[in-house]
Amino acid sequence: MRDIVWKPGAARAILLATDLDGRCDRALDRAVALAREWRARLVVLTVVEPPASPPPRLGDAPPLQASEAALRAAARLRRDVGPAAEGLDFELLVREGRVAECIDAVATETGCSLLVTGVAHDAFFGRHLAGSTVDWLVRHGRLPLLVVRDRAHAAYARVVVASDLSPASTRALDVARDLFPATARSLFTAFQVPYLGLRDGDRDSGIDDVRDATLQAARTFLAEAGHGGLSAAVAHGDAASRLAEHAIASGADLVIAACEGRGALFHLLIGSVAREILDASPCDTLLVPDPAPASSVP
Repeated sequence: MRDIVWKPGAARAILLATDLDGRCDRALDRAVALAREWRARLVVLTVVEPPASPPPRLGDAPPLQASEAALRAAARLRRDVGPAAEGLDFELLVREGRVAECIDAVATETGCSLLVTGVAHDAFFGRHLAGSTVDWLVRHGRLPLLVVRDRAHAAYARVVVASDLSPASTRALDVARDLFPATARSLFTAFQVPYLGLRDGDRDSGIDDVRDATLQAARTFLAEAGHGGLSAAVAHGDAASRLAEHAIASGADLVIAACEGRGALFHLLIGSVAREILDASPCDTLLVPDPAPASSVP
């Protein structure tokens, strides 16, 4: 399997998936900015889902190679993307088929290392990323998925890596370092105190004890993962909510989180953790999937 995160000197390519909605302009601006910063090739894709049609009858003329909707989409791409990407090495693509599968196929064909998309009104690009397309991409795809919410006024200045201190979350730290080596990065984790309501004595003291232990565990995790120079922050409570609060308080403009789990438990994991982070995040969010080969995933 090819390495999905580029190393110094390796070819770089970014895939922007857009439904041509106006709010996807923010994703376009960010993808263009990253392509310029990294001197990367930019591939811009829109997918047209073909309408249901009856099977052809004997003697019918063969269908056209490109539908009217696909031709309109191609014209929109040239109009909207061409001027913004002037001076870049870029390619515009229109595919017809199922959205997620077309995106995954194009990513493989073009050798892209990062998938960028935006926030709009429908299930795929919606504010509440509960659509089957996102689930499919994270479950089967092997590309980091950047969901853009904010305007790209400048390069990312502060990155927060959300972590549960598991081995899988080490990958999010590595991706943050590889993609944004000159950007300020830190780690955030949340903790719960089991049976807190049943505890006797000082409730706050119990939380403080677990906070101290979690902070020490986070620092040990960073050191063992080779990221000992990063700072760590911890908070008590729901992971997605506390992460959103921390991102706002720290001025973060990008949150990075690993998506652990493929196969039978995946839907529960993406539903309970990663999707909540995507929905709650106040800024752009980069979701890093499990790098296991898709062929090994049930």
